[in-house]
Amino acid sequence: MKIGVVLLSWNGAMSGETPTSRDVVQMATLCEESGIDSVWITDHFHFDYADFEEVGVHFPEELHGTMGGAWECWSLLSAIAQATESIEIGSLITSTSFRNPALLARMADTVDDLSDGRLILGLGAGDFPTEHQSFGYPFERRVSRFEEALDIISRLLKGETVSNEGEFYRVRDATLIPKSMRPNGPPLLVGSVYGRPRMTRLTLKYADYWNCFLAFGESTVERYRESWARVLRACKQHGRDPNSLKRNVSLSVNIDTAPFPVPGLKPISGSSDQVVDQLVQFAAEGIEHCTIVLNPFTKGGVEAFAKIAEQVRSK
Repeated sequence: MKIGVVLLSWNGAMSGETPTSRDVVQMATLCEESGIDSVWITDHFHFDYADFEEVGVHFPEELHGTMGGAWECWSLLSAIAQATESIEIGSLITSTSFRNPALLARMADTVDDLSDGRLILGLGAGDFPTEHQSFGYPFERRVSRFEEALDIISRLLKGETVSNEGEFYRVRDATLIPKSMRPNGPPLLVGSVYGRPRMTRLTLKYADYWNCFLAFGESTVERYRESWARVLRACKQHGRDPNSLKRNVSLSVNIDTAPFPVPGLKPISGSSDQVVDQLVQFAAEGIEHCTIVLNPFTKGGVEAFAKIAEQVRSK
């Protein structure tokens, strides 16, 4: 099982300190030097802490109306692609509602070329209403918009010439010239917080990876098994061989003595040996990749977690 780290780029993300964009890139190089398999960037502009209700996280009422924000995802991914040599890089996830889908395909293909084929393209419909409203992007019917965007992106990345006169997006004879080194482009990762039927169907139709996002809930094998059982039923319904679907699980891990900074979560925690044992349980499920939201997200935290990841691989 490959083990990656989510590079937190929002204000206050580094034990209360706000990383600069350069700090985030330097953390990526540290992860590579430490033997971590992959690094991932989230895609948000800014948000009200009340927005987290959309993903089941309940910040205290006194924080509602407080704004947070993050560095731009694709600018960071481009910088990381050039600053690193071997580590996989991914978006977890990038919202198709923020960019024209043909443009997003062109951007992803460029970053895949910059990285010599190390990109995993995680795509989603978007979570937070505040940033959509503030930056002028529609939030309503976002899964319908996502479905149309996903079809355009996946076809362009496979080298097709695409025309689409859809309800939300229009492209005419669009193609990616020049094309990155991978003829079919980077692998696509799709998932959702709740595993709802429509998003699951789209995952099975288009994705190479299914992402089981547990990091904002209970990072337990039991919750993973519940989600995977739903996917297996959907595979049977929609005719997808489950063995052809790679599995990624997103978990929160707390190796600090202080509580995890996001309230109401159940992260993997305890001594190093206890964290290793819990991650080994996920590896035993046949999961190909897990992505970690780490506390503390600091240089020392990454170095300590890298030792844990090494122990997991040796089991």
